Amino acid sequence: MPRTRLAALALALLSALGAFWCVRDMSARIRAFLQENPPNIYAFLPILTREFTFADRVVSLTDESATGKPATLLVRYGDAEVHVPVTIPPRHKLPGLVTHEDWLRVMLFAPRSGMTMEAFEEGVRSGSIQTRLAVVSRTPPEGFDPEGWGAVRKKDWTFDFWELRPDGVVDHKTLRYPTARGLREPKPGELHENTWEFQAALLLMPNAGKKGPTHNFYGDALSAAGWRLPAAAFFGLIATVGVAFAAAPSGRGGGGGVSWRSGAAPGPVT
Repeated sequence: MPRTRLAALALALLSALGAFWCVRDMSARIRAFLQENPPNIYAFLPILTREFTFADRVVSLTDESATGKPATLLVRYGDAEVHVPVTIPPRHKLPGLVTHEDWLRVMLFAPRSGMTMEAFEEGVRSGSIQTRLAVVSRTPPEGFDPEGWGAVRKKDWTFDFWELRPDGVVDHKTLRYPTARGLREPKPGELHENTWEFQAALLLMPNAGKKGPTHNFYGDALSAAGWRLPAAAFFGLIATVGVAFAAAPSGRGGGGGVSWRSGAAPGPVT
């Protein structure tokens, strides 16, 4: 075997060993990261009725409309009141809160990592899982048709979260659509993955399963791999090229092939 082929095989073997080491070390780091930082997966149970009880307090949601004033949804929680602006006018008059589901959700939620949805629902019914309650709304950009350009300009969407705490206090925050990509740190004031706000907002995004936010790997298990991920890809590429070079034909004529001599024209083939 020519020396060049031996050198190519040696390079492929060394590169394969390098890729194997990177993958093994990367896997160990990802496992350790997930053990120390388990992902937060939340389950959400929608509430469609306009009046119910939570934490021994009555919750009611009533449409408000007055001449010359923007329409609002009045949320009463015990002694607390919140006026939620109606960001997308309802197209049809439907029962309960279904008429507002294009832009608003009222949801019970809690972590459900390691549980099936059936087990989670049973835990909620039995009281073994303590749930939280939130009212979440989506606001499209002002001045655009919510079903036209307002649905296209996703980066201009904002989301409001009102959490109705068991002590009777209502917490409120506003977050924007996430724009950070790859391994970039999330921008202040934007939604970030691995939070209940992000997962709740997905339920208000049309076609979120197909055209949702771009995945951000900042602070997740893949970011723990560090330089080992691109190194493994690099070594794998070198190993593939080395094997291909070693197995390539020598380029010499032989067998039943037609050979060409330098300076000679091919003769007729009979």
